Amino acid sequence: MKKIIASALIVLWTSGHDSFATQIVPVGKGVGVEEGIARYYAAHLKGKLTSYGEKYDDSQLTASHSKFPLNTLVKVTNLENSLSVQVRVNDYCKCEEEGRIINLSKEAASKLGMMASGKAKVRLEVIPQATVEKTSYSVLSKGREITSKEETKESKVSINSVSATLPPFSINRTYDISGVEKTPKGFGVQVTALSSLNMVQDLHDELVKMGVKKDEIYIQVGEKDSNKIFRLLFGEFYTKEAANEKLTWLSQHGYKGVTRSHYNL
Repeated sequence: MKKIIASALIVLWTSGHDSFATQIVPVGKGVGVEEGIARYYAAHLKGKLTSYGEKYDDSQLTASHSKFPLNTLVKVTNLENSLSVQVRVNDYCKCEEEGRIINLSKEAASKLGMMASGKAKVRLEVIPQATVEKTSYSVLSKGREITSKEETKESKVSINSVSATLPPFSINRTYDISGVEKTPKGFGVQVTALSSLNMVQDLHDELVKMGVKKDEIYIQVGEKDSNKIFRLLFGEFYTKEAANEKLTWLSQHGYKGVTRSHYNL
């Protein structure tokens, strides 16, 4: 069966980071715990049909897997921070071919505290008696399978397409999420630094949900290996010590931050 959405996640890491991506540890007869890399769906896939025949909704706790039957419930634990979430498999993926074991919805990734990096090493545990009767799979006939060519086309919706509608986000400048240039002073708390503006948008929304005001969130544009890098920061602190105090608060939400100077000291 062709599989939906498998290659649409924006890959930001080298294959070296995923050398431990697939590891299955047997637990009892016919049951196993699987450990490896999880990533989350790109935002532009919202509304696309999954293998189960329903539209992908990034606010739901869903996932795609290459082997688990559709409608299987799985406990996913982030081995980097011990956060867990229960998801329902409603899609198939080519996960092993691309160095991961599961794709998660944005909401699931949020609850696991993996939005900043877009990936995490996780443990998957199938919840017993969590699958539905085979007769329920009649809904599969409603689904539309996406070919690899379509997947490749969709996966290219990244910084280049976003820049076509937003200001250029020039290097050594700071902006808000809509592309309006800002000049914050002092220090900020950096939550992430990514080459994808789409994924920065996702994490920007997470900060707002955590209570950070939109006008206190900034995108500082830098350069790495001749490519733009988008650093997501929040706050204007007069001293580095004051900014450091926010790192504890950030870690309580599952994110590792660092203190960084704004361009305009």
